[in-house]
Amino acid sequence: MALIGAGAISQALQRLLQPFYLDVLVVPSRPERRTLTLEEAFSRAWVVSNHLPARPDNQGILNGELFYRMREGAVFINTGRGLQVNEPELIEVLLARPDLTAILDVTKPEPPVAGSLLYTLPNVQLTSHIAGSLNNETRRLVNYILDQFQQWLKAPECFNSGTK
Repeated sequence: MALIGAGAISQALQRLLQPFYLDVLVVPSRPERRTLTLEEAFSRAWVVSNHLPARPDNQGILNGELFYRMREGAVFINTGRGLQVNEPELIEVLLARPDLTAILDVTKPEPPVAGSLLYTLPNVQLTSHIAGSLNNETRRLVNYILDQFQQWLKAPECFNSGTK
């Protein structure tokens, strides 16, 4: 597994992964601190998880060249920031390489624009940007979703199809 970024979230994830005896590769966000390149991490890992900080030098850094390097059957997880991923290039690679999977908790824009292939590609899973939510925050999010669903049920337009 490759963790892209070596900050607090990456360190916490490293601790959580210890019981699983995984070979965890860590790529710091600053190139001068790296002992492993992004290219090496993407080509070696079965799972690549993005945890880069939101800095201008990280925008678009995760690009098609890196995604093409991924092992057959590998998974890319983005819980970092949407701007760090060159999404058009990611989509291009996912179209060409259906063996890859992308799990995206964040995108840019968020949510993806209407008609984005991220909604329909079979090898993409979009999550509802809840990574990092803990304790009462998770309960608050669930209550918000339930309230919105109840409002949707009461809306007359939701019953226009003739079925209830």
